Amino acid sequence: MRVKISYTVELDEVENEVAEIMAKAAEDLDNAYHEISGLQNLMATNTGDLEKSLESIDFIRTKMMKADQILDDCHSILQGYRHALKQIEEKENEIKVG
Repeated sequence: MRVKISYTVELDEVENEVAEIMAKAAEDLDNAYHEISGLQNLMATNTGDLEKSLESIDFIRTKMMKADQILDDCHSILQGYRHALKQIEEKENEIKVG
C-alpha cells in the first residue's frame, strides 16, 4: 500500500529535493537493469532455471513500477513548483505595473 507524505521545503530547495527523490528511481532502474542483463545471459546460454527466470522478471517489473511511481510523484511536485513560480512572477508583474 502506498501513502502520501507531505512536508515543506523552501521554494529554492524544491529542485534539489526532487533530485534526491529521483535518485531512488534511478536506483530501482539500475537494479532492474542489472537483473535483466543477468537474466538475458542465463537464458541465452540455456543455463537458467525457469522458476528463477519468472522470479527475476517479477523483480524487474516491480522495480520498474516503483521507479515509475516515484517519477510520477516527481512530475507532480515539479508541476506544482512551476505553478508557484508562475504565481510569483504574475504578482511581481502586477507590482511593477501597478
